[in-house]
Amino acid sequence: MNTSRITAEEIMTAHLVTTTPDMHVLDAIERLLAHRVSGLPVVDPLAGFVGRFSERSAITAADLAAVNSPEGTDVALRSVKARSIMSGGFVLQEQEDVFNAVTVLLKNRVSGAPVIGSDGEFIGVFSEASAMRVFIDLCWEQMPSARINAWIDSEPGRLIHEDTGLDEIMERFQETRYRRLMVVHEDRLKGLVTRRDALQAALNAYVTSPGANAPERTIGTDSDSKKVRHWMRTSVPTVTRSTDVLSVAQTFIESGARQLPVIDGDALVGQISRSDLLRAVQRLFPTPAAASQGAQLLYLSSVNRRSPEAVVRN
Repeated sequence: MNTSRITAEEIMTAHLVTTTPDMHVLDAIERLLAHRVSGLPVVDPLAGFVGRFSERSAITAADLAAVNSPEGTDVALRSVKARSIMSGGFVLQEQEDVFNAVTVLLKNRVSGAPVIGSDGEFIGVFSEASAMRVFIDLCWEQMPSARINAWIDSEPGRLIHEDTGLDEIMERFQETRYRRLMVVHEDRLKGLVTRRDALQAALNAYVTSPGANAPERTIGTDSDSKKVRHWMRTSVPTVTRSTDVLSVAQTFIESGARQLPVIDGDALVGQISRSDLLRAVQRLFPTPAAASQGAQLLYLSSVNRRSPEAVVRN
């Protein structure tokens, strides 16, 4: 399969939401949440790319903000439980066609979805990272259609309980690369908590805790720690305008990144997300029979209401 004619320049996003090294870190977090992006490229006054302020950076910074805030913020964090910030959404089935699953992620503009078994038990997560591996296998091995269970991530560290506190949730996000934690009770999926959910809840606790003085943006013990430059990653994988999509996909897999800055010299000219790449190469995927037959999309709320026998199958 020839993918060499598709280059990074053809699929990159050129109009980006960015931050500067000197922006206050809590302002950067609010910008990240307001624009619903998972990270902000950091650029200097000459539009030179100097790093990336990610959700993981924001989680760490917001957690420190709570630690250094007036007494009461840490209590507020612990009082917020997973059940109060978790969300629902759709789920995928263990026997789902893998290419249909990729299409579902792209159509719903999400980076991953929980997977349930035939009796409704939680199995794992199928994500954009999983889809990257599908694309690589498709290009190298001419892989036919298959089920998603070969690409499911099922790490136990992703699981939390409904009573898990926000402080523990923040710590889990700091220590792992997970973008979502699964709220499970007796092997059944009850909901999920994303980094964005945790960040928004942490900022709310910071602002509303007793005695908090939000305008001062108290964080850390020195002025530099209040700026993006203190939290951004400077060692970031990048691509050029002419990088072919297969090389882009391999870079995503090897680095674990969700976005790759597109660089021309030292200048930032665009950015490619995993979803950008998947949308560009989606036409290379086989058309799954399930998609053409109009398979029903299953939502978490219906799983929790129904008996296990009522789970929709393709």
